[in-house]
Amino acid sequence: MSDLKYRCVLFCEDIRQETGGRVSLMGVLGARLYVQEFPLMFPKFCLFVEWGELTGKFQVRLNIIPPEGVSVPRVNPTAQIQGQPGLIARSMIVLNSFVFPAPGRYVFEFWADDVCVGSEPFVIEKFESPPKVTN
Repeated sequence: MSDLKYRCVLFCEDIRQETGGRVSLMGVLGARLYVQEFPLMFPKFCLFVEWGELTGKFQVRLNIIPPEGVSVPRVNPTAQIQGQPGLIARSMIVLNSFVFPAPGRYVFEFWADDVCVGSEPFVIEKFESPPKVTN
């Protein structure tokens, strides 16, 4: 395997293929999200991965590691990516009806040909409003 690396990973709520090879990302999320209640359900939870320039074919897979004591449905989407000099490869992962059952640090690992090539954390915290001050 060559030195397969990704350039960036973006979390979002939808990915749309546009004409002319363009891609639109809807509802782009940061790596830390504050919410008011759990479980947190996304009709679509998407990951957009842009790989570095690569040559050859690779079998890529996503592995999700939830916080300790939390279980998430086992989803291991896989796909084959192929690169060629001068072109950037992209992976667009769509997880339908995905639920984050509890707050914590979820880690999204990216594997290529059974080698972990990187991981990205996604932290979800419960938003606690400040106590009301009375005079």
